[in-house]
Amino acid sequence: MASAYFAASGSAYFLPHALLALSGSGILAFFAQRAFVVRTRGVRVTGVCVKHTFAKDGVAVIVRYETASGEKFRCLSRPQAVACARIGEPVDVVYDPRRPKNAEVPPIGYGMPYMLSALALVFAVPGLGILFWIIGG
Repeated sequence: MASAYFAASGSAYFLPHALLALSGSGILAFFAQRAFVVRTRGVRVTGVCVKHTFAKDGVAVIVRYETASGEKFRCLSRPQAVACARIGEPVDVVYDPRRPKNAEVPPIGYGMPYMLSALALVFAVPGLGILFWIIGG
């Protein structure tokens, strides 16, 4: 019954668009939530710079750090014009105690999580509007 209604109204054509917008919104919201978690409940530890990597935006630092439970992880900093540390020097790391792989090298700003949240809303509002239009007829 519903498929006949969708075919008759022509709105079934827009269903993939609505689902794509809503799934994109969900993915952006997931990454925004991960970024906010590091900023709100993050634990600061001192790690060691183990390697430099070169990107188009500059030099990024790979930092090895140890959690309170003794697990060892690696974290990649954001690329900068100049490396923030030499190999073997200590570097601060902020990680999520519930998911220690979710870590960042300071400085940590709120710009990226807010931008991801805003983009999630930008995708969610039209996606929900199309979906309600399809269902409501």
